[in-house]
Amino acid sequence: MKSTPSPSKPELAAALSGVIIYTSANGFMTGGLSVAGRQLGLSDVEVGLILGLGALLGVIAAPGWGYASELWSRRKLMLWAVPMVALGPAIMAVVTGEFLALSAGVAVIVLGFARLIQAVFGAALIPLAQGYVADFTQRARRIRGMGGLSAAISFGTLCGSALLWLTGRLGVASGFAIISGFGIVAYLIVLTYLPLSRPRPTLPREETKLPVARIWPYLAITLIGFTCYTTVPPIFALRLMDHFRMDAGTAAGQTGLVLTVGVVAVCLAQVLITMRDFHSPITMLRAGSTGIFMGLVMLLYARGIFAMCVSMIVIGFAVGFLAPAVLGAISLIGGQGAQGKIGGVNMAARGLGSALGPVLGTTLYQTGHDAPIWASLALVVVVFVLTFVSRDTRTVAS
Repeated sequence: MKSTPSPSKPELAAALSGVIIYTSANGFMTGGLSVAGRQLGLSDVEVGLILGLGALLGVIAAPGWGYASELWSRRKLMLWAVPMVALGPAIMAVVTGEFLALSAGVAVIVLGFARLIQAVFGAALIPLAQGYVADFTQRARRIRGMGGLSAAISFGTLCGSALLWLTGRLGVASGFAIISGFGIVAYLIVLTYLPLSRPRPTLPREETKLPVARIWPYLAITLIGFTCYTTVPPIFALRLMDHFRMDAGTAAGQTGLVLTVGVVAVCLAQVLITMRDFHSPITMLRAGSTGIFMGLVMLLYARGIFAMCVSMIVIGFAVGFLAPAVLGAISLIGGQGAQGKIGGVNMAARGLGSALGPVLGTTLYQTGHDAPIWASLALVVVVFVLTFVSRDTRTVAS
């Protein structure tokens, strides 16, 4: 068997740099846009729609990007996508910083357009990186390799959450501007270090076919899992303002702290996965969904910032096992010529969940401040049940 080539560290950094910028913007927007929206005169539901509808359009784009990654140069696709992902936060910085005198109605439209740009082009980056990692990962270590990709995704989210914490007092406009600046740096890294695509061998049809019948339970887990995970964070700042009477700046900063410790826990779990060889995605999924359930129950009864942080640490560590398990499983099930396609479809499921979550959370919040947490509890139970109809890929990897 021909050995799988290993990428250099600069090549790997270039492949993952756009992912980090994309997810850092998502992490920052999750908590920061709700605070900025109130300052601009937007309703909580309007903010939820901006976050959700942008992600929904990313859902439509993701499968197309995945199919394109199997036909065209991944390097060129990244060079198109990364600058556009940087442009979205730049526009948001101008609007939230109130550098232009815009009415609330116009601000909604412009912020929605910026979110659309960021989401549609950002939907390309994870499938592209997933295909790249699959090309350089042996099947026996595929879950470990996808753990590295998941760690990069989580690191980006961590950076966005930490940035929200650090810039809460300065205003979210400064955070959006910083993300945009790092997006330009990511583009230069891709331009300099990402190699040209290697010639691709002619593969049998079975190796290029999208195996929907075999991966649908994992796609459902991605959809429901991300709906669950994105339902609660958008209402953190609102709960702090409404429950603890915090001002907008303090609430934004404290929300950033809670999200940061949660994502640190995600990163720790995924670093553990990259250091060890896990062979059963099903076991990882069941352990992860059980941990999320426990953390959500703790969050439901949390009455202070410390308790919220502890709850998010439990949730985050458990979430850290879910994404690598799904990415590794579907990559092992799919053929060599279907990795980008699988990544695009899974990204669509991820984006649809990310679209539904904020809308569900902000809408349920109007009916009761604990309603989004109860909804998340119900969703994670569904994820646990789905593990019993998912194919265990240990036999595929052997």
